[in-house]
Amino acid sequence: MGHIGVDHSFADGSDMGTTPTQMLREIREIPAVAARQLAEGSALYREEGERLRREAPRFLATCARGTSDQAVTYFKYLAESRLGIPVASIGPSIGSVYNAMLDLKGVPFLTVSQSGGSPDLVSLQERAAAGGARTVALLNVTDSPVGHSAAAVLPLFAGPERAVAATKSFAASLIALASVAASWMGDRELIEGLAALPESLSAALECDWSAAALPLAASHSLFTIGRGPGLGVAGEAALKLKETCRLHAEAYSAAEVRHGPIALARDRFAALAFTNGDETDASVLDAVEKLSEAGARVFVAGPAPGRAEALPVVTTRHSLLNPICRIASFYRFVEGLSVSLGENPDAPALLAKVTRTV
Repeated sequence: MGHIGVDHSFADGSDMGTTPTQMLREIREIPAVAARQLAEGSALYREEGERLRREAPRFLATCARGTSDQAVTYFKYLAESRLGIPVASIGPSIGSVYNAMLDLKGVPFLTVSQSGGSPDLVSLQERAAAGGARTVALLNVTDSPVGHSAAAVLPLFAGPERAVAATKSFAASLIALASVAASWMGDRELIEGLAALPESLSAALECDWSAAALPLAASHSLFTIGRGPGLGVAGEAALKLKETCRLHAEAYSAAEVRHGPIALARDRFAALAFTNGDETDASVLDAVEKLSEAGARVFVAGPAPGRAEALPVVTTRHSLLNPICRIASFYRFVEGLSVSLGENPDAPALLAKVTRTV
């Protein structure tokens, strides 16, 4: 384990006489990406949301892997909690390995991917279309196999992303999905919150989480905790801790922690919890207290109870957008932690930018 310099997590590379990582440069682009989406993509997102409202589907189906699958989890809670519309995530192997027929007549089918390059996503999307689904792909690289086989494409407008660890494209996925949901719901407050999101994201990138650096790095293992729309962010945080820092992290719903996983909370165990600023916070904070009592060192993105330690966050104009700012703050933190540990967040070992699975 390398030396942990807590100040480094939030110092620009130029301030230290070093070149910033590509990952950090892309993290800094997140507010500008959000602004570009509002300027260039809002009409497309609104059109899709309005079409969903007209179609009034009984459920939606989705297809994604890795980071994009965490974005789908975020969307799932938006649709189910605010509209009462179930969202089913279908495993890509259903199309690519099992070659199964799917009965999806009249069902909107959303594929979310940064690269759009994985054959299994293409295979499942094609199976969904053959089964009667209307296929829509949310992509950062629209000129891609997934884009070519979708009936409609919604660009993410994140621009080229060269670091292996996806950051700005994940934030863009959340923003695009929230924009579609806002129009589908006809939620004026959410639409207004999205308009102010670039400013909120700029503030989120200034939140200093460096107090958590040494405890998380020194832990044998750690949990990331969330619930509702914050569960996808917790999953993404666990993935990035593995990917860029080689730290063993597992994401859990706050409701699931006491169903077995809490037994792991002993010495040198840590947790990072994400509050949403909504009805799920009571459950998240209850899990935080139980983990603290069990001996874990616990940090909370938001107010913290008891022995847990609070990390600063930005509160947006709508609670559904708070997770997007939470992940922006986390990205700034985890990039600095990775560098402090002597890792290369731009090109982690054994990983590639485009993962092609079958």
